[in-house]
Amino acid sequence: MDARTLSLPISTLDYKQPASVPIGSPVSIVIDMMQEEGRGCVLVVDEDEQLAGIITERDLLQHVSGQRAAPTEFKVEQVMTPDPESLRASDPIAFALNLMHLGHFRHVPLCVWDDQDEAYPIGIISTRDILEHIAIFIENQEPEA
Repeated sequence: MDARTLSLPISTLDYKQPASVPIGSPVSIVIDMMQEEGRGCVLVVDEDEQLAGIITERDLLQHVSGQRAAPTEFKVEQVMTPDPESLRASDPIAFALNLMHLGHFRHVPLCVWDDQDEAYPIGIISTRDILEHIAIFIENQEPEA
């Protein structure tokens, strides 16, 4: 593997379409989505479909697990990480790795921005997506003599 691999845009990876719920949704819906679809996170959007937050497995463990209240009693805005860091699909893979490393993130939303600098989610990139890309690249390399 060389530096060119990490300079490729995130769009070259097999990133996922985001699962999202509107602000005001009960956390139980997020838990159901994560379990049924095998997701590690769900994005929270406002009434205009702009990115408002992200809920990860870690958020659920920190805010819901062990609480006396049922997940149906929590709203997503009580659990989500608001205004998460995000990237463009055109950003280099190295940007995603750096952001994940520095922020201790396993998932980063991919967005497009409008003229008012509002972010609209179009995908989600995970550490697994990047590792799979690197593993395929390594498998396809010719062994050195």
